[in-house]
Amino acid sequence: MTLNWDVTRKSIGTLSIWLGTGALFAPRAITRALGVDERATGNDIALPLLVRLIAARNIAMGAALLVTPVPQARRTTEVTLLLTALDGAAVLVGRRGGDMADRSVGLSMTVLGLAAAGAAHWHRR
Repeated sequence: MTLNWDVTRKSIGTLSIWLGTGALFAPRAITRALGVDERATGNDIALPLLVRLIAARNIAMGAALLVTPVPQARRTTEVTLLLTALDGAAVLVGRRGGDMADRSVGLSMTVLGLAAAGAAHWHRR
């Protein structure tokens, strides 16, 4: 179980760093790829700042997952999964307001589902 969990922790950490880095340097392109309305991504002056703040959080959480020793990293992973759930909730609220495309909701719910399955798997052991 420890080996599986360690591989998962490293995978989540690496993915968080890569996604965060992409969003840090190309916030408008990332939001368009995720399905945010192109009019909003082109005109909203606050959007790049907000996306970069989230990107910095992802990079920090990914780095924490990679450098924290295995026994302590479990808590970091749980916090990361909680933040993923909050992100998913934000996407659902945005979709309800008509600001998000279906593909963004689908992607977010897929990530949330995988995170929830991982959390359930870890806590059963």
